[in-house]
Amino acid sequence: MFGEIVARAMRSPGISWRLLVLQCVPRPLPPCAAHLPPLGQESGALLRPLPPWTSAEPPSRRRLFLGEVELRGAATLADLGAEGDSELALVVAAALRVVTAGADGAARIWSAGSGECLLTLQGQAGLSSAAFSPDGHQVVTSSAEGLAKIWSAGSGECLLTLQGHQDWVLDAVFSPRGQHVVTACADNTAKIWSAGSGECLLTLEGHRDCVTSAMFSLDGRQVVTSSHDGTAKIWSAGSGECLLTLQDHQDGLTSAAFSPDGHQVVTSSHGNAAKIWSVGSGECLLTLQCEAIYAAFSPDGQEVLTSSPDGTAKIWSAGSGECLVTLAGHQKMVNSGVFSPDGHEVLTASDDGTAKLWSAGSGERLRTLDVRCEVMFASFSPQ
Repeated sequence: MFGEIVARAMRSPGISWRLLVLQCVPRPLPPCAAHLPPLGQESGALLRPLPPWTSAEPPSRRRLFLGEVELRGAATLADLGAEGDSELALVVAAALRVVTAGADGAARIWSAGSGECLLTLQGQAGLSSAAFSPDGHQVVTSSAEGLAKIWSAGSGECLLTLQGHQDWVLDAVFSPRGQHVVTACADNTAKIWSAGSGECLLTLEGHRDCVTSAMFSLDGRQVVTSSHDGTAKIWSAGSGECLLTLQDHQDGLTSAAFSPDGHQVVTSSHGNAAKIWSVGSGECLLTLQCEAIYAAFSPDGQEVLTSSPDGTAKIWSAGSGECLVTLAGHQKMVNSGVFSPDGHEVLTASDDGTAKLWSAGSGERLRTLDVRCEVMFASFSPQ
């Protein structure tokens, strides 16, 4: 209920406050959100002990902030150091979407709120990945055809085909600003492309076996790749120079991902370990004892999510290596797992024909997306 959010702030008697509502949803507002004040308007009515609006939760994401600090859980304004006449900001964001890559050759866009399939992108065989652009307007997919394709997330139209690899393209993602795409291929290379023209700008050569994943750092200056040759490599996204090789796994790597600050990398392998590395020194900082097909950091960099062949995903402390939460519910191998942009939820993709949404805090299963074929990868739209 919407009133419950305000009730959280009212746990601090004696502290007066007012609310600024920031609506990050398309205009005009959907009917379910029509009770909200106009963009940027203050509502003094919220000072009442019993908020007048307690309508059902609309399909959006609401977060309450005091300055830059979010009010979470059982925290009160007093806990955050608030004083009299504090101003709170209620940020209302549109419901997230999810894109799945199915073994049937279709990428599907879903509402994370309702579980409804909104759009199907059909036209590639053997999909291996699907990911949104940073603005959420496009999706890039990779496939066994040796191609990556960029699609309109609104119309489903194929906008661009990235052609130049000689084998199965296993991964494709946008750069943080959406201007480039990096692909990872079984031909032992990764390539950086213009997302506007489709031109291949750089080929990253140096792995001795299949390149299984590729990802930009958050500043877009570097790329990290993983390979079945047992190494991960960090490259300059500008020159294509290999800057660092991370080598300690005994088996082929299945993924590699930067931490949000770019100071660390997490790798997963076919063996019984995921590893966290220092980008500065190349030193292995921590080993997580698990067989991991995929691994990714949380948005704040404090946790790591791994997905496993045993049908589970696990959330770990990136500092101590302690397993914090086990997400159990899939019936077959979990091929990927990622955090939502705010870190509150987790999305997993499985060979059991489903993708699942989970609470990152409690491990509770929130929703199941019935894809009805092996789901090779699933990812969230941007916040």
